[in-house]
Amino acid sequence: MNDNKIDKLSSDSEDNWLSRYSLFVGRIDGVPVYINFSSALVFILIAWTLSSTILPNNYPGLAQSAYIIIGIACAFISLFSILLHEVGHSIIASKYGIKFQKIILFALGGIALNRTEITVPKKEIFMALAGPLVSFIISGLSFLLWFIFFQNHMFISPNSPFDLIFFYSGIINLVIGLFNLLPIFPCDGGRILRSFLTYYTHDHFKATIAAIRIGMIMSICILVTGVAIGAKFSFVGGIWLMLLAFFLMRGSRLYYNLYQKLYS
Repeated sequence: MNDNKIDKLSSDSEDNWLSRYSLFVGRIDGVPVYINFSSALVFILIAWTLSSTILPNNYPGLAQSAYIIIGIACAFISLFSILLHEVGHSIIASKYGIKFQKIILFALGGIALNRTEITVPKKEIFMALAGPLVSFIISGLSFLLWFIFFQNHMFISPNSPFDLIFFYSGIINLVIGLFNLLPIFPCDGGRILRSFLTYYTHDHFKATIAAIRIGMIMSICILVTGVAIGAKFSFVGGIWLMLLAFFLMRGSRLYYNLYQKLYS
């Protein structure tokens, strides 16, 4: 495949539907960082859920302002966790001479856009693993702090709700790391899958199409699971899974159409 076409693909893929409604918030190591409007909805949902139900149910008797503050803090932790995950990709990419065009945070995660797509399997695996590795490190440190400071009651009173901040950080980073390892393209796991397929087939294009198709099947399974959970157990939980499946299928379909266009 022509390298110029690959470069155009990587710079145009997600950019069209994410950048359109995103706000520039700053730079990290020279890489522009944007927040999509959909992140605000998730931010509000996280803060509201924690402050209105989870915290009052587990730590009754506190001032409403305390619940709100902790809920907002956890919502910010979610955004920063996603950002640090993407920064992990950026650091490894820079070692390969690749400068990311931008990092965009949106409702169900983040994405780092670059003008040059890595076609060497070993390099792509290292870059794809960097994000989950950062998430797992943050998760481990958060759980360690939660255990040391709160479970042993060394510095904070046993019934303090502030332990939820560390516990939440551990959980959310663990979820971010595991979710991104799903073999669904263009998630990190999907890129790792493509790298192995490229290594064995020696054809980057065919490996990409195969990885996308495998990911689409898994996304459909997530969608069906979401419908079942929403109908029988938890409506909210089912909606989250269905939204997740929608975004995954949209991203996979976008890449599939672009690669098919290049092939034709």
